[in-house]
Amino acid sequence: MNTLKFYFVTWNVATKSPSQDLNALLDFPSQFNKHKPLPDFYVIGLQEVKSQPQNMVMDSIFTDQWTSTFNKILCRQGFVIAKSMRLQGIVILVYTQMKHLTRLRDIQAQYTKTGFGGLWGNKGAVSVRFNLYGCSFCLINSHLAAHEHALSDRITACNIILQEHTYELQETSNILYHDYVFWVGDLNFRLEFPAEINLTPEEIVEQLQKIEKDKYESLLKYDQLFAVKDSGEAFSEFSEGEIRFPPTYKYAINTYEYDLKRKPSWTDRVLYMVNPNNYENIVLRADLISYNHVPHYMVSDHKPVVAQFNVKVRQTFPRTVLAEEPETKVSRSSIRMRSALVMPMNDEAGDLEPDADIEPSSTSDVVDSAEESFADYTEKTVEFAPISRIWYIGDADFRTECTLSHDVEINQGDWIGIFDANFHSLDDYITYDYVSKVGVQETPHVAGESRTITLSFPVGSGVRTPGFYRFIYFSQPSNDVKSVLGISDPFEVSSKEDQLVSIDPCSEASGSTVNTDVFTDFTGLDVAKLSRHFSNDLSID
Repeated sequence: MNTLKFYFVTWNVATKSPSQDLNALLDFPSQFNKHKPLPDFYVIGLQEVKSQPQNMVMDSIFTDQWTSTFNKILCRQGFVIAKSMRLQGIVILVYTQMKHLTRLRDIQAQYTKTGFGGLWGNKGAVSVRFNLYGCSFCLINSHLAAHEHALSDRITACNIILQEHTYELQETSNILYHDYVFWVGDLNFRLEFPAEINLTPEEIVEQLQKIEKDKYESLLKYDQLFAVKDSGEAFSEFSEGEIRFPPTYKYAINTYEYDLKRKPSWTDRVLYMVNPNNYENIVLRADLISYNHVPHYMVSDHKPVVAQFNVKVRQTFPRTVLAEEPETKVSRSSIRMRSALVMPMNDEAGDLEPDADIEPSSTSDVVDSAEESFADYTEKTVEFAPISRIWYIGDADFRTECTLSHDVEINQGDWIGIFDANFHSLDDYITYDYVSKVGVQETPHVAGESRTITLSFPVGSGVRTPGFYRFIYFSQPSNDVKSVLGISDPFEVSSKEDQLVSIDPCSEASGSTVNTDVFTDFTGLDVAKLSRHFSNDLSID
């Protein structure tokens, strides 16, 4: 069995710009720990990204500064944007290592407005859900109503999100139906004291200064979120790690000092839920590795909160995935199989290395166990044939082949996108064609057997700029849901007029000095988002 590492960030950025270096927020390997593996996924939830009513149309077309900055940092580390979603100032960004892309299934984004009785998106939630290695994931970022007295509004908003946030896949149509749910955000729950001991902001700060060894129980017992979880009014299905960091709100901007206009409170949280017994022969689990704030970021009146989890998945990683060389310069030894037998952490295990793994006795044992446990699991895949010939711009007919596994059914909306060889986002296709238009079935479709399809791209359907590119096969049964079934090796597109030397496209793509950093211009127009394939990803609120 295997575990995936998820790294979560939640931060209310108070409409400010990203003026501080964000690398430390993402906990990259340092010169003192160069061999620390990167997470498999980064999930970043932002609130109060600058968004004005008069700019709503522009917000839906242009990438905001925070997203552009995170894109630039993470994509240079080899991560790809699997999905993003924005509702006015509420943004969720999901990044994955390249090696996991072709295992992402049924990706869908959703949003729910809760501001002004559901009419406005200044408050609410955005989410991304997908299936991965046989498990379903739902990742939510929300910004709930502010102020201590608005507790009932927060409770109502939570329940509205759970009721109205629905997805097309029937077995996971509701948030709580997923195997794993992670809910981050500025949930805005405050400290609420009984009348006889109602502390002022100054008195709370005085108590915080007396606390030793990060033991905040004396104040957390008055936390509204703890209270509504215990009463069952909201978030009762969710767990949270032990809070061993001071309140994350409200700070005087550009300082480490609290702004005493508000009572210091733990408004920024990371919650999670696991349905452990959804499958036979396996118990799912998410082990919290760390949960903390990052105090030296002072651009906002909130401090960012980060959490890391090891998450058990049902399917053992295929050997081709394990062996794949990531785009980041991480040694192969850091990509290894992890055991599902992760020991529970206790108070004395705080120094346990988060990346410590229990090696399986042998690979064959793991594979045999997987075959027994996952008899009901299928993995739809498309494998592109190696492309050795050059695609010349203006060719009358360019042909290649792909092999579909026995369980792949071609939907009317399935399409093949052409991407830059070093693409950074699943939304960054340059052009596309529907499989029904370019696919010619060469081998008979025999039930239970794979089949090979010849893809014929007519003149005018390719790219117009010489360079190196990839095909990506998307299964898309509807406009809102898509799966990544296959990615080709890089291939070359050239102008017939150019005098070219025969070059291995794989080595050229990895060693090219051509600048393909699409994030250099932070305010650049994201034209791909205008495609009707992704029109429902954007909300104009």
